[in-house]
Amino acid sequence: MLELNSGQIRARFTTLGARLVALDFAGADVIMGGGTDSDILAGDWTTGAVAGRIAGRITNSRINIDGTEYPLVPNTGAHQLHGGPDNFSVRHWNVQSTENAVRFSLHSPDGDQGYPGALDVTATYAVNGATLSLDFAARTTKPTTVNLTNHTYWNLSGGARNAFAHEIEILGSHYLPLSAGLLPSGEIRDVTGTRWDFRELRKVSGVYDNCWVLDGPRGTLRHGLTLKDPVSGRTMEVWTTEAGMQMYTAEHWNEGFPGKTGPLQQYAAIAIEPQNFPDAPTHANFPSALLRPDDVYRHRMEWRFSV
Repeated sequence: MLELNSGQIRARFTTLGARLVALDFAGADVIMGGGTDSDILAGDWTTGAVAGRIAGRITNSRINIDGTEYPLVPNTGAHQLHGGPDNFSVRHWNVQSTENAVRFSLHSPDGDQGYPGALDVTATYAVNGATLSLDFAARTTKPTTVNLTNHTYWNLSGGARNAFAHEIEILGSHYLPLSAGLLPSGEIRDVTGTRWDFRELRKVSGVYDNCWVLDGPRGTLRHGLTLKDPVSGRTMEVWTTEAGMQMYTAEHWNEGFPGKTGPLQQYAAIAIEPQNFPDAPTHANFPSALLRPDDVYRHRMEWRFSV
């Protein structure tokens, strides 16, 4: 097990999925899921992992780049989820470790899960005081699509209370509605007057699985979300350079999924995924997920903790 310890936070990682498996802060481990690698693969393989090449769903497992259609490998009915059945979350990454940082790297060959271009990816975690950061970088040999995120499930009560008891603020005035198949419809809808309006800190209080359109320019590190356990006072700000913020209340968890401290319970944690809009290659009005050989994909996120 790899570890980073700043004295204020202690983070632990595994090479399977370049995964964040635990984070100790103010007397509690605030991450749920995890367990051994075999537990992870037998249960929810997304917990704490890097999702890719494309986080979220791709409608009908197809992308079009410069007029050429590429069929992808489906793993959720006709659609692809988080990069396909052999995605980045279920592979062991190479790793280099220093006192304050852990750098994971992965080579994804041309045609991997249907995606064109050989892709070389790095994911570098670092600690500084009460902040954990993650920097992604990726290069490709052919035009391709990339949308990387970290898929940690958070519970700032340390498991004493569930997702609905947390308070959350999302600094986004629009969100992406979903179709019946949990696919983005392509619409970008104002949150005003809806249950998706979290522009002021309030309790989660229900089931969510949506992406919010963050205010401010993509490519600039900015505050996107605040999560708080109102009983303990533990608070986490999430900062990102990406366009969107996915929030999901672990509806699919059940007692058949093993975790670090026992079976995972439905609604026991909140997945928070800073990322480009899911299904961006399908919708021309979404920010582009295209990466060309002369460019470098970059995405930085920070988790800032306080009490």
